[in-house]
Formats: sequence, structure tokens, C-alpha cells
Amino acid sequence: FEEEFVPVTSFIHTLKVERSRHQFRSGSEPEGFFPEDYKLYKNYSNDSTTAFSVKNVFGIALLEGFNKYAKAGLTAYVSHKFSRYDLMNTDTLTDMRRIRYTEQEIFLGGELAKREGKLLHYNVNGEVGLVDKAIGQFRVNANLNLNFRLWKDTVNFYARGYVSNTLPSFYMRHYHSNHYNWDNDNMDKEFRTRVEGELNISHWGTNLRAGAENIKNYTYFNQSALPEQNGGNIQVLSATLKQDFRLGVFHLDNEVTWQKTSNEAVLPLPKLSLYHNFYILTKLAKKVLTVQLGADVRYFTKYNAPAYAPGVQQFHLQPTDDLVEIGGYPIVNVYANLHLKRTRIFAMMYHVNAGMGSANSFLTPHYPINPRLFKIGVSWNFYD
Repeated sequence: FEEEFVPVTSFIHTLKVERSRHQFRSGSEPEGFFPEDYKLYKNYSNDSTTAFSVKNVFGIALLEGFNKYAKAGLTAYVSHKFSRYDLMNTDTLTDMRRIRYTEQEIFLGGELAKREGKLLHYNVNGEVGLVDKAIGQFRVNANLNLNFRLWKDTVNFYARGYVSNTLPSFYMRHYHSNHYNWDNDNMDKEFRTRVEGELNISHWGTNLRAGAENIKNYTYFNQSALPEQNGGNIQVLSATLKQDFRLGVFHLDNEVTWQKTSNEAVLPLPKLSLYHNFYILTKLAKKVLTVQLGADVRYFTKYNAPAYAPGVQQFHLQPTDDLVEIGGYPIVNVYANLHLKRTRIFAMMYHVNAGMGSANSFLTPHYPINPRLFKIGVSWNFYD
């Protein structure tokens, strides 16, 4: 007889410490470029904010197999997060001292999971807030993975879903700078629900994913680049099909995404996005040199894409009196890859169709994409 020790219980502790700093500088500013001027600086900006947080998680896990009647693992945990934010003082022009905000969050959570075996895997994770800003917040995520045989192939089916009721992030509620200033303590929690299904057949090169999401109290940046909430419900439907074809050395990879939003004025999305990649993949020189030659194209239909506000470095809705449609323009790249043992050489001509046809080559309003560029590189792995 051989004895084998199988652990059935784990004690968990994680510690996460973060410190981040955001800064925006502009040397000169044209009059009227920014919507507001709080006159912290004259004709220039030097905005900054600092965030610091410490998060501890304590938990206990009963692993799969801890009991012959229990086929899944069970975990319970409690988390505590302390956050501190330092913002600029825009109330008094002569007082440049920082304004400090602190927040505490305590969540109680648990997980039920089955990760062993070949046929079925699942996990359900949920947590609820107990203290300070966490009160009333909750998150529930569920994932299921089912593998079954179809003729001589294995088919993977995935089902996912989540429900969350969370407060918008701190910087959506508070921010002070030379041109933007908001304190939104009365923001409601954002309620989201989503269900998604995915079918994957590797042998056929087929992957199909579809989902539906409902968002209540959607938080976004409005036409003035200020945070705002939509009090109603917004539904988003999406579906993505990936289909790869192969005939000898010829390959064609395809990805098509369709999406629909019930409120395009608040949450604009392109209805159709396409990606196609046609290439030749073969081996030369006694099959030690891998050669790939091809071209790819990206395309999405026209829509009123969010504009960019450099003062807060965020995307926001376009002003209604200056709407600009982007899209309807393909971006074509031509490339070559050579792989010999530990060395890879690649070359790419990016945006080869620059200047051809429509000049609407934008991914963001008023910010054109790069013109035609040639890129080349070498990758060499130093190992035996």
C-alpha cells in the first residue's frame, strides 16, 4: 500500500498595493478650445491627481474531492480595500493644496467551482458589499463549459452570464482640473445583466459567439466630456462568427461581428465589423524554414464614433452640432514572416491603400490613422 496526501483545504491571503498618478500638461492653449476655465493656470495646464489603494483578501477553500458527495470545490472569502485620492483644489484660486478623499470597501464573497474532469466544468462567483461605498453593491458571475463528441470531433460549448450592481468609479464621481471639475455624489449604481453563449468546433475552424446585455443607469461622458448617467435601460445585442478555411498551403481566416444598441445617441456602435486574413503558409529548405506571406483587411460600417477629449484623456459623445461619421473605409496590410529555428524575421507594409478611394481614414473623429508605413523586425530567442 502506498499512502498519498491529498490536500482538501486551502487558506488564502492576497495583498495588493497600488499607487498611480495621472498628469496632463499643455504648453499653450487656444482660446475657447476647452469648455471651461477655472484659472488655476494662465494659458497652460499642469493637471495631476494621485490614487493609492491597499486591498486584502482572506479566504478558505474546500477543494474538489474534499467529500465524496461533493463534486465541486467551495470557497468563501472576505475582502477589504482602502483607497485614497488626492485632487487639485479648484475652489480657492490662492490655495493650491490638495483635496483628499478616502473610501473603504468590504465585500463578502464565495465561489462554487468544478474544474476537474473532461465533460463538464463550471464556476459561480458572487460577492456583496457590506461597508461604506460597498453597501448595496454586488456582483455574480457564472461560467459553464461542456465538451461533447460530434462524430470524430470534440465540440466545446460555453455559457456565461453575470449580474452586477456597482457604483461608478471614483473618477467618474470626482475630478478637479484646470478645465474640468465635477463632484457627483448623487450618482446611482449601474445595474448590468448579460448572458452569452459560445460554440467552438476546432476541427472545422468554427467559432460562434452571441450575447445580450441590459444596462440601467449607464454612465458615460457626454458632449461636453463630463460624466452623465442615462436613467433608462439600454440593450446591446452582439454576435461574432469566426470561420477559418484551408486548402493546402492557402489559408483564409475570417471574423465577422454584428452588434445592435437600443440607444445609439448614448451608446453608439458600428453595426458590422469585419476582419479577413489571406495568407500562404509553407515550409522550405527541408522543412526547417517556415514562410508566411499574406495580406489582411479590417473594416467597420459608418457610425458617430465617440470623440476624444485630451484634457481628461477620455472618449465622449460628439457635440450634436458637429457630428462626424467615420468608418466605411478598409485598412489593408501586406506582410511576410520567416521563421528559422530560433530566429524570426518579419516585414509589413501598413495601410497600403492610403490615399486610394475615400479619404475617410479615421478611427476617431479628427484623428486620422497613420499613413502608409513599412515595418521590419527581427526576433531571436537565446535558448538551447
